[in-house]
Amino acid sequence: MQSRLLDIWSRIPAADTLQNWPIWLKWTVLIRVSFTAFLSPFNATVINPSLVLLSKAMGVGSKTATYSTTTCIIIRGLSHFICNPCINVYGRRPIALLATLTTVIGGIGSACSPNFATLVGTRAICGVGMGSMMSVGTAVANEMVFLHERGEKTSMYSIFVTNGGHIAALIGGYIGQAGGWQWNYWFGAVITGLALLFAIFCFLETLFYRDTVAIAMKRHERTYLEVLFNFKKNKSTTKALHMRNFSYAFGMLTWTFINVLPVVTVATIYTKFYHLKSGPIGVSLGISLTIESMIGGCCAGRASDDIMYHMEHRHNGERKLEYHLYLSSLAAIFMPAELLIFGGLLGKTGFVEPLVGFGIGYFIPQICSTTLYSYISDCYKSQPPETGILFNLSRGLSFVVGYFALPLAESIGYFWAWFVFASLLGLSYTAVGM
Repeated sequence: MQSRLLDIWSRIPAADTLQNWPIWLKWTVLIRVSFTAFLSPFNATVINPSLVLLSKAMGVGSKTATYSTTTCIIIRGLSHFICNPCINVYGRRPIALLATLTTVIGGIGSACSPNFATLVGTRAICGVGMGSMMSVGTAVANEMVFLHERGEKTSMYSIFVTNGGHIAALIGGYIGQAGGWQWNYWFGAVITGLALLFAIFCFLETLFYRDTVAIAMKRHERTYLEVLFNFKKNKSTTKALHMRNFSYAFGMLTWTFINVLPVVTVATIYTKFYHLKSGPIGVSLGISLTIESMIGGCCAGRASDDIMYHMEHRHNGERKLEYHLYLSSLAAIFMPAELLIFGGLLGKTGFVEPLVGFGIGYFIPQICSTTLYSYISDCYKSQPPETGILFNLSRGLSFVVGYFALPLAESIGYFWAWFVFASLLGLSYTAVGM
């Protein structure tokens, strides 16, 4: 099979197929799309440590202020279903550039918003761009590597995506404290703008059509500038956009879990219980989550590949894709424990101990993301963008936590509220465990 694919690729001009690119160019493109995907959660959550400042400036309650973040997250999740069919027909590059530009425009609009209603609208615009950036990143990260490399490479991509929100929390509080809540949005817009400039000249099209018709129609090797700016020739010659393309991914949606609870609640909770300012809140949250997700990300990819190799060797060369899922069983224990420790210690100890609870369990979502990315990508080898939709939508669906987490905690107590969330996490694993 591999020799047949190599034979096909050898007959395609080098500039037209990423499998013939040199290693340094592959890594350049992979790191670029990973960083762009990193900017999606970064832009969405960089305001979170400064939500109290935002609520005072806008004249709304701190709970209402969280709607600016949750609105962005849900729009980001839903936008994948619009973006994905487009990137399969028109290519990764044009959609990536348009999405990044949309995010920059939305970020500038957020920083200049005169009232809360306008702010929510501009955050929705940002959400459209952020979701599209992640869709492109997922597709590129999966199609650039061979099967035996997928665990390690998707692990690196997953580290970028997961730590976007953590780095935002780490620096967002001090940005807001020093320059006001507007600079949280300005900073995100500037960083994303720089990423856009880099993408214009350094992000090559990675969509390669492997059908015989597309191969036969390739008459010459495109130059570097043609690959960058000739969008018409990058467009699919055998596919057209249809309404049914926008509904395919819904049929594969099976599993989601809460993954934004810390970032939308900690600012209000730590202001109430520990009277911390936005800067220390951001650092406290960012350090604990970043360290643990980095540990999980660095271990997950190689561990997943090693388990696959070990089980294949143990069963006389029989390779089952379900071997990827063995590592995700840790989620059934550590993720509920994470929330129980946080809810049980909140207000009864110092501000560090509850964050240790978050840290204990937060490396598990990173492991789950990597193993499930690898598993689903192997199951649907020709549909990496669609599989990425599921995970990005799962992150987006967790927006609902921001609307009821704090009211529920005030009604029944923080421990019992977090106990409810822990129970939901435990139940959500059954879809994978079965």
